[in-house]
Amino acid sequence: MSEIHALLVEDDNSLRECLAELLELSGIMTDGVNCAMACYQALNTKRYDIAIIDEGLPDQSGLRIVEFLHENTNIGIILLTASGSVTDRIEGYNKGADHFFVKPIRSAELAAAIKSLNARLLKNTTQIKSDIINWYLDKTSWNLICPEGNEVKMTAKEMAFMNELMSSAGKNISRQSLLKTLEYPANEYGSRSMDSMLRRLRKKAKQVLYKPLPIQTVHSVGYCFSSPAILLTGD
Repeated sequence: MSEIHALLVEDDNSLRECLAELLELSGIMTDGVNCAMACYQALNTKRYDIAIIDEGLPDQSGLRIVEFLHENTNIGIILLTASGSVTDRIEGYNKGADHFFVKPIRSAELAAAIKSLNARLLKNTTQIKSDIINWYLDKTSWNLICPEGNEVKMTAKEMAFMNELMSSAGKNISRQSLLKTLEYPANEYGSRSMDSMLRRLRKKAKQVLYKPLPIQTVHSVGYCFSSPAILLTGD
């Protein structure tokens, strides 16, 4: 049987280190991270079979990560929580969790669940989703973060512009909608102001991130953010 690679997302350092060590002793190769941002970065750099996600993370709800993984990958998902209510369990399963563990956690039971889930997933050998390279917009720190992890600070106008584009990544956003978001007048002056702002943003991002922004100009329509995007809100 091939090795199982697991990603453990838990902000309690002692619990994370303890669980990772015990899972390793059970033959499960485990990487531990302490927040959602580190989770997404790890997913961009390595292939994992199983993700173990704590519901209460400092920068984003674990349920958001569960939902993202369910919709965009074929990784097995185990949700950890301090609450064992039926409502929480139902919400976790509705978001896409395969298993649900209430703290305190028995490492032997968790290891058994990981191995069982992995065996079930291996029966389906079809790759459903391709590897995903994400951009991130941290709405708390006002940073735009490229897949490699480099960050560029946003102004208020840039944040508003990127928030609307990245909230609907892959979709065309009209100039009229963007002008309204930026509180620019819907006339030639407003359009020139938005275009100038975008030129400055592209230049700044290229200097700091060392790569162009995936913002496509859609002729006679507006703009489109053409890469997968995740908004970090701290919720």
